[in-house]
Amino acid sequence: MPFRLPTRVHFGSKTLDQLAPILESYGHQRILLVTDAGLQSTKWPGYVTAKLKDHLFEVTVVDSIEPNPRHSTIDETANLARHADIELVVGLGGGSVLDAGKAIAMLLNNEGSILSYEGKNRFFNGSAPFIAIPSTCGTGSEVTWVSVITNPDEERKLSIKGDAMFPNEAIVDPDILKTLPASLIAYTGMDAYTHAIEAYTCNCGNPFSDALAEKAISLLDNYLVRAFLNIEDTEARREVMRAATVAGMAFGNADVAGVHCLSESIGGVYDIPHGLANSILLHPVLSSHQSIINHKLSTLYTILYPQKAQSLGTEHASQAMLESILFLTSQLDIPPFSALSIPVDDYPRIASLSATNNSNGSNPRTMHKSDYLAILQSL
Repeated sequence: MPFRLPTRVHFGSKTLDQLAPILESYGHQRILLVTDAGLQSTKWPGYVTAKLKDHLFEVTVVDSIEPNPRHSTIDETANLARHADIELVVGLGGGSVLDAGKAIAMLLNNEGSILSYEGKNRFFNGSAPFIAIPSTCGTGSEVTWVSVITNPDEERKLSIKGDAMFPNEAIVDPDILKTLPASLIAYTGMDAYTHAIEAYTCNCGNPFSDALAEKAISLLDNYLVRAFLNIEDTEARREVMRAATVAGMAFGNADVAGVHCLSESIGGVYDIPHGLANSILLHPVLSSHQSIINHKLSTLYTILYPQKAQSLGTEHASQAMLESILFLTSQLDIPPFSALSIPVDDYPRIASLSATNNSNGSNPRTMHKSDYLAILQSL
């Protein structure tokens, strides 16, 4: 798989102030700002709106994007944007908002419902310009070509992928994390960790995605707990935000695998936050793959803990890496699987949905419904 990254990334404290000058370079005046109700309780949407209006942009704000955004919300917002002659979309939020923004920007140039475009490159008219501003340290969506949307009628998630869906610009400002609750630092940070480690262990990585994944995992191993305990820690805040974007670059050029197959299936049925599900499922899914990915896990442990790894062989270092993930989640107060309150009777349906997920083929070993069911039953 060739490595590509057409998105221009602007990273660092106060880069949010570059938004208006960046938009001026596109020559468009009618802007749609997509966000969510939770972020509206912070200063950031008002701050962005005021900055844009100061530069004489016409701004329409939509804050109705829900976690695990629904296809009906995407279609309704796209119709609103079409009637308002919107020229450019700005997404300010977590992964749900950024995925929604990509889908809406694409629908501005393509007719019909988002349901018509499931799969890869199913649309032909490109996308309106999209600027991504992540508000969490997890999504990576600011540098990927995929939008994950929920179809509650079918209780599943669908992926829309397209070469034109990479955001034109990503403004990654660690200061935005200051208003994020500690629990969301933990869940979204572990989402980024999952992106990186699945990109690294899946069957479709490449030397460049591997290098990025290793860097993201190292950064999160060093800084995520610090950010969780004290978001005023400037260095930790900066490095976990950097890690999330680097992890996005990794899985955007490789793929995710079984953890996401399960978490997206669970999220589609139960509307459970994606980062929370990934945090809980990462260790058991990697454990089920361990015999196939021993070398990869051993390499990661050697990168993270070179002195400890010196006395360990590949198999023992692999097990130590899995144990380090368990320790990390314990430090972040990640709850057990039972906290999700999923009825045992629903396990077969979730396993079946997981086996049909678009990323199932990217697992390091072949995964059938029975394999996913075994993981769920082990929990």
